[in-house]
Amino acid sequence: MPLFLQRALISGILSALLCASIGVFVVTRKMSFFANAVAHSSLAGVAIGYLIGASPFGSAVAFGALVGLGIGYLYRTSQLFIDTVIGIFLPSSMAFGVVLIGFVHGYKPDLLSYLFGDILAVSTADMYAVIALSVIVFAFLIAFFHEIVMIALDEDWAKVKGIPVNLIDYTFFVILALIIVVSTKTVGIILVSALVVIPPASAMNVAKSFKWTMIYSIVFGILSAVLGILFSYLFNISTGPTIVLTAFLIFLITIVIRRKR
Repeated sequence: MPLFLQRALISGILSALLCASIGVFVVTRKMSFFANAVAHSSLAGVAIGYLIGASPFGSAVAFGALVGLGIGYLYRTSQLFIDTVIGIFLPSSMAFGVVLIGFVHGYKPDLLSYLFGDILAVSTADMYAVIALSVIVFAFLIAFFHEIVMIALDEDWAKVKGIPVNLIDYTFFVILALIIVVSTKTVGIILVSALVVIPPASAMNVAKSFKWTMIYSIVFGILSAVLGILFSYLFNISTGPTIVLTAFLIFLITIVIRRKR
């Protein structure tokens, strides 16, 4: 197996694993458009990287984390609903990114690779970044799993039980933002929300408990990534859209299974 394909599979599997596991909480909390807002903001981060001569990927990660914190802060300190806050950040951050791209002189970044992903061009450094993030995310999930579940299901009850909701929530927002930005390498800015939303939605069609929703979501996410990468390599088609279409096909299959039950 070629080295670039090995890197693509490792990065794709880990990205799908991260998105699918955290996506269960995102869908449960009705925050599906959060992924879109942060992913679109990463375009501004890419532009900032080119303007200041830094790593576009690194600046995209940093800017995405700031947007995640901004969304969390405005949601916590204002009377606005979460979907309203996300609706403010999504077009604003995308517009900011497009404007900044216009100020980049000389070499312009390949916007298509950022918009739709280019996982077959993932470098060794990118792969290690995904691995490092995976360790951080699962350490956080293992340490605060009970608290995160309680906040997702009933935030008021979590406060009554003395759980530091704000602190855990801000951490959750930042980690979610980092996962989304890193995963844009896999499927791109436009399609990354699909990895966060579709596997959990598919899992909810067949699972009978929260535990099995998490398990099925991870299985469906990894399956989508592996099959999508292999299909794109074998048939020489775009990888990101192929992964998303594979996830959508799995979703349709779970609907059929649910109806038969």
